[in-house]
Amino acid sequence: MKRNQKGFSIIALILVICIILVGGVIYLSISGNRETVNEEEYGYEPISNGENEAIGYYYNQLSKPAKIMYNTILANIDQLKIGNGTIKFPDSVGDSIKEINGDVDDNYFQTAWDAISLENLDLFYIDTQNLSISTRTTSVLGYESYGFTLEPRGGKNYYSSTFSSKEEVDSAIQKVNDIADEILYNAVGSTYDKVKYVHDWIVDNVEYDNDGTDNNDNIYGTFINKKVVCEGYAEAFKFLLDKLNIPCVLVYGDGYDNSGNVEAHAWNYVKMDDGKWYAVDTTWDDPLYIGSVNSAFTNSKKYTYFLKGAKNFNESHINDGDVSGTGQDFKYPELSETDYKR
Repeated sequence: MKRNQKGFSIIALILVICIILVGGVIYLSISGNRETVNEEEYGYEPISNGENEAIGYYYNQLSKPAKIMYNTILANIDQLKIGNGTIKFPDSVGDSIKEINGDVDDNYFQTAWDAISLENLDLFYIDTQNLSISTRTTSVLGYESYGFTLEPRGGKNYYSSTFSSKEEVDSAIQKVNDIADEILYNAVGSTYDKVKYVHDWIVDNVEYDNDGTDNNDNIYGTFINKKVVCEGYAEAFKFLLDKLNIPCVLVYGDGYDNSGNVEAHAWNYVKMDDGKWYAVDTTWDDPLYIGSVNSAFTNSKKYTYFLKGAKNFNESHINDGDVSGTGQDFKYPELSETDYKR
């Protein structure tokens, strides 16, 4: 009887060892197929620019998984430009979710895309409704790993209706940059002079769109069609100031007119030489803007919302950091209490 028990114990031990060995082989196989993460491309370190703190301003507020997604997308941007490429995110995304005790179903991709959209304004060729993120969960012997892939929704492509090929996208980006550089040729002098010049060019050359024109919410619509809604105004303002290396961020929220009517709105905060941030709303400074806020404006009144402090500006503007309703509450720079004085 004792001999049989001993024999059974030996057999059981052998089975356990075999299970461990098989599990180890499977685990090593999975680990061996894991993507090698190039931290220079797909890392999560803070973005720092001593001369312009607006660079990476929203990226730096992301969680670690979202930061890796942000960097992976930008490192593989040609997959978006060709219209139907896929981007497989590195396994470090899943590892970082575990590290922060996060939930795999949280909106890491959407918050990453929000930050990308706020900071990289030359992605106007993408229809965000066509972006789809798929999640894959693999479990082996209790060990779970997560995989994420970005791909076109419904087998379509990423493009907005204006574009149909990478060649068209590259040509449009080049054209936008050429026009922007031409505009900035005369942007000289102090920081105030440059900011005022950009503000005036937009107010004088862009028309508010009430017709639903294509690209009316991005810089392509601003520089090519010159007919946009508030997002197009605000994105163009930031795009031009980025080229001048003047700190500027996009801000989303609600605008209230004198009658208390509210509308979803976009504007900018810009940092001046005194080290303080001020608000600029080029849309509401446009004398041709059709709306009760300033429909009666004349050219002499187009600086009503130019370099304003919180005391005046926040009477009609309330910012909202939850850009797409995901729960990611981006923090905006703190405005100066008073208006800018030269």
